[in-house]
Amino acid sequence: MIKRNKIFGIICCGLLLSAASLQAQEPLAADLSKQVESIAATIKDNPTAAADAFDDLAKGKNKKNISLLIAIGNAYLKEDKTKEAKEYADRALKVNSKSSEACMFAGDVALAEDNVGTACGYYEQAILFDKDCFEAYYKYARAYIGVNPQLSVDKLLELKAKHPEEINVDRELAIAYYQMGTYSKAKDAYDEFMKKGTADKSDYGRYAMLLYLNKNYDQSLDMTEKGMGMDPENHLLRRLKMYNLYELKRYDEGLKAAEVFFQDPDNPDYVYLDFLYRARLYLLHGDKDLSIAEFDKALEADKENEHPEIAKEASQAYEKWQNYPDAIRMYERYLDGLKGGQEDVSDLFLFGRLYYMAAGSLSAPADSSMNVAVAAVDTIQKKAYLAEADTIFAQVARRVPDNYLGYFWRARTNAMLDPETTLGLAKPYYEKAYEVLAQNPKASKSVLIECQSYLGYYYFLKMEYDTSKEYWNKILAIDPENATAKQALEGIENLQ
Repeated sequence: MIKRNKIFGIICCGLLLSAASLQAQEPLAADLSKQVESIAATIKDNPTAAADAFDDLAKGKNKKNISLLIAIGNAYLKEDKTKEAKEYADRALKVNSKSSEACMFAGDVALAEDNVGTACGYYEQAILFDKDCFEAYYKYARAYIGVNPQLSVDKLLELKAKHPEEINVDRELAIAYYQMGTYSKAKDAYDEFMKKGTADKSDYGRYAMLLYLNKNYDQSLDMTEKGMGMDPENHLLRRLKMYNLYELKRYDEGLKAAEVFFQDPDNPDYVYLDFLYRARLYLLHGDKDLSIAEFDKALEADKENEHPEIAKEASQAYEKWQNYPDAIRMYERYLDGLKGGQEDVSDLFLFGRLYYMAAGSLSAPADSSMNVAVAAVDTIQKKAYLAEADTIFAQVARRVPDNYLGYFWRARTNAMLDPETTLGLAKPYYEKAYEVLAQNPKASKSVLIECQSYLGYYYFLKMEYDTSKEYWNKILAIDPENATAKQALEGIENLQ
């Protein structure tokens, strides 16, 4: 299954901007607020005049007005003028170094300068000077969420312990747990918020996403529907509706949801997983060409090739349609994209099996001269496929010598190369596979019988009848009613 944590980090980046209920600072007098707003409008076009006007405003009786100093600083901060904003933060702290309001603003300035540690130090001071300063807890948590989310969790749990009545902390905890990749805890935290808090339309999207990540598809769909009742055109909710309907195997409804979700083809917010889900839905609906087109879009959207599993899934689709050349091509792309440079043995085995199946799909001899020519080309291609399969299964055998699969599939591959068993190409591999299987009391009976059947037939052709009988009798010990073994033994008796 495709890994989804990173893609949802992109899809739901709005989580980091969660609107919690924050403690308001002491309001600035209306007349001063209007003056600050008026001067702020001139910062960009006439910064010198704005600086002079702010300086005049913050003199005399207003010199120690912390709310005013912070309002002016915020005006500069909104224009990305952190130097000027810091000057007013310093002035506010000079008036009262134990003002939680001043500490909060100093933290905001430091955060704007990407000084996370300094910012959180100021937020800690704000909490020290005002234990009920919820905003400081939240800002601390948000500052660390992309750096060290465990610190965010710790601070939020501290707030929850001190102020259990503060219901919005669960929403923020969900965000922090999500960032850590602990989706079950994120879901549990959002569960608590949804029970006690007042959910808005964005909450339904976030909660539905967490339910989806925890594979609670029916609940996720329910939250999606509720959210769409408030915001029917919400992009995330439409996306999750399509995903959830697919996961719930409601494929016809999923296709309809996909049509709604993709009704704006120029929307820049489509991601690879969107196209992949639509490809799956088309595949299950039997729409081959449409499915292929969506797989191609998914691959194109994965610009950094961070999700090679897309190509693997596309390969499986081509295999389903018995288009083995493209199935092989996509599987090669999947293997090339694997991180670490080493594929799993299971990946290697499946790759070899594709070549084996490709060889088996090619027809043999024909009637007309045209068909004979085609058959000749097919024979060459068939041998090439089998050579690749044999090479790959040999690698499997080397990497897991105590497993029968590599030997067994080399045997099958060589048996296809030598269909009349005249050369006995498969013999050493069936022998080795049988040797490994014999050590396992739970070995597959059908695989044991295949090995023994080949070897019994091989020795029959060599007229080594006693050895041949040993293998047919071993088959009867496993399957007393095996018709092939009985017939072979009867034939040998007639020859001896």
